[in-house]
Amino acid sequence: MQFTPQSNKMHIAVFGKRNAGKSSLINALTGKSTLLVSDEPGTTAEPIFQYVEIKNVGTAIIVDTAGIDDADLFRVQKTREVMDLTDLGIMIFSDEAGDYKLEKEWVHELDKRNIPVIGVIAKTDDHYVDIDSLKATLNVPIVKLSVKRNSNLGSLRHAMSALAPAEFERNSIVGDLVNLGDLVVMVMPEMIPAPKYRLVASQQQILRDLLDHHAIALSVTEEELPELLARLNKLPDLVITDSQVFDRVNEIIPASVPLTTFAILMARFKGDLKTFVTGAAMISSLKPGDKVLLSEACIHHPHNGEIDRMLVKAKLQEMAGGGLDITTSVGPDFPDDVSSYKLIVHCGGCIFNRKQLMMRLRSSGVQNVPITNYGIAFAYFHGILPRVLEVLEVKA
Repeated sequence: MQFTPQSNKMHIAVFGKRNAGKSSLINALTGKSTLLVSDEPGTTAEPIFQYVEIKNVGTAIIVDTAGIDDADLFRVQKTREVMDLTDLGIMIFSDEAGDYKLEKEWVHELDKRNIPVIGVIAKTDDHYVDIDSLKATLNVPIVKLSVKRNSNLGSLRHAMSALAPAEFERNSIVGDLVNLGDLVVMVMPEMIPAPKYRLVASQQQILRDLLDHHAIALSVTEEELPELLARLNKLPDLVITDSQVFDRVNEIIPASVPLTTFAILMARFKGDLKTFVTGAAMISSLKPGDKVLLSEACIHHPHNGEIDRMLVKAKLQEMAGGGLDITTSVGPDFPDDVSSYKLIVHCGGCIFNRKQLMMRLRSSGVQNVPITNYGIAFAYFHGILPRVLEVLEVKA
């Protein structure tokens, strides 16, 4: 827990043609010769993630990508997928003949996704570039620099700081729900597998957020929850539980005590809670033959995700009367066309940055497909969604 999760850092992606100087620029910005640099085009085959310090932002993630003109379509697709997690884009213009048609297409695509872009002319020693024309055409700031001579990198750093989106993530996960000294009980069942001496990602992050806001956090399994309450001289100000034991915890906790789940807090932190809640209402309308997409952030998804997946599948089939056509996507493999689905149910996205999850909400919204979240679906299944949303002042 000593490091801020990578998913909570701002992501800056560097785009450009092969041999445009992307890796050299990142090495210069990070002050490390970590990335392989070669005159041979296509040296970078897949996205590579590095840390970089940005004024007024702190530590960010900077992503090196394959050339947007790469002949290997798989590499180009991997670069396109990086757009979904990009908070700030850097496009390097490097064509000596001044043909920037491809770069302009990518800048326009980033703009459609509401991603701010900085244009960079990095090889100023090699050729002349009409910067004024680029600025007028693209309406993005252009920075002219030389990595070879280490000149004008400060201007790029300044632009990165100035254009860094203020809302790349919410200020906190739970901090706005607690006051100084509030007593918060976190119910974490033993049946949730995690590596020895570790907590699952959502629990780690919420615990740290509570400590940062000077709340008094107590953790307990559902078996020991009644004993804990008996020992306390006051009721908790907030209880946060895992979705899978919500029913039992809801029976134990007095109705006057605010109660929510880790998954719902993460849904609010990573995505848009109202969109997820609206999507959950579609569950009761599902009929046999309807297509449903379950989407998960983890590529291999550890045991907890597999349990969630099985429980969601079983409950959806039960509520629809069976016969649903349910498919699963994992990691970055989210379909471009989701229009045939009646509903998308997404995991908590704890390893995604907010941009990634919001892009999926955007895609489903454009195609008029309702989307909800595993934790919200569990609460809906058990009829307690209004209860868990009450503390968040959102109506089911």
